[in-house]
Amino acid sequence: MDQSPRLAFPYLQPNQAQKHVTLNEALRRLDTLTGLAVASRQVSQEPAAPVDGDAYILPSGAAGDAWSVFAEGSIAAFQDGFWNEIAPPEGLTAWVGDETDLYVFSEGAWLAARPRTTDRLGINTEAGAPNLLAVKSDAILFSHDDVTPGNGDIRLTLNRDGTGSVASVVFQTGYSGSAEVGLLGSGDLAFRTSPDGNSFTTGFEVRPSDGKVSFPAGFADPLGALAALGLRQPVGTIADDAVATLDFGGAVYGAAILAIPNATSSAPAAFFFARLAPSPSIETLFSAGADFTVGTETLTGASGEDGKVNFSVSSDGVLTIENRRGFPIGYTLYTFQR
Repeated sequence: MDQSPRLAFPYLQPNQAQKHVTLNEALRRLDTLTGLAVASRQVSQEPAAPVDGDAYILPSGAAGDAWSVFAEGSIAAFQDGFWNEIAPPEGLTAWVGDETDLYVFSEGAWLAARPRTTDRLGINTEAGAPNLLAVKSDAILFSHDDVTPGNGDIRLTLNRDGTGSVASVVFQTGYSGSAEVGLLGSGDLAFRTSPDGNSFTTGFEVRPSDGKVSFPAGFADPLGALAALGLRQPVGTIADDAVATLDFGGAVYGAAILAIPNATSSAPAAFFFARLAPSPSIETLFSAGADFTVGTETLTGASGEDGKVNFSVSSDGVLTIENRRGFPIGYTLYTFQR
């Protein structure tokens, strides 16, 4: 045997003349293969002005006086003014400069040393079925791609098999599910909660066909929900010969107003359609209880008809309720605007 079995370093022979030639050849191979770093594995044209120490992994179709006869996948190393071909041994690793990536030679091909795919990944923990990706961390950051760069967007996609399957995010406490958001076996986007991780109640759903919202479990505080939506307007108690106003903040060209008193024996219940805009108007759709009037005149507390509750609308979005009943009354209004 005249060379080493793996890296093919030439052996010095007994009584060999010019031993330095053989030794220098071995040193050149050692210099190239130890911590191998190549400029590229994509360049196919032999450089016109290489620098001593340059090295390349040759792609298919390499061209040039020396490269054209070198094998695909071999290492072309420029040393002492000449290109030398080195056949890579199994398991040799090389840093590829223009890709800033590490490759390994295996079964006749250069493969990325960093895994492109893996059947599971655990970060700071063990991963296993069904959680093939498992992470233990105080925080996780996903950012838009400013390296490639990307287009500035970022999306997290959860893809399910079909409408009857689930694509969701589950929030747990002590590994017991407390809340879940997503597509839960239907086309609706749903929010549901659980007191024990087993029994879930859906509180909020959005239909995919038109985006309309429903609340299957109802409201914990229906009146509070109406107030939050701007539909319920508590007026409170109106003293005798006093007024209360509801200011919509600007002209309203169409509004349905439901006026609910504390008691119909003391004040009327009425449902109006009103225009609180230029050329204001108010029309009674139905009513019950005590007498009342409607109009567009200014009410001051003593200007409307005595003994009645008087309602008036203005052109700038203000509804006025005047109490001339002779005793305090209370009202809550429900308003629906165009």
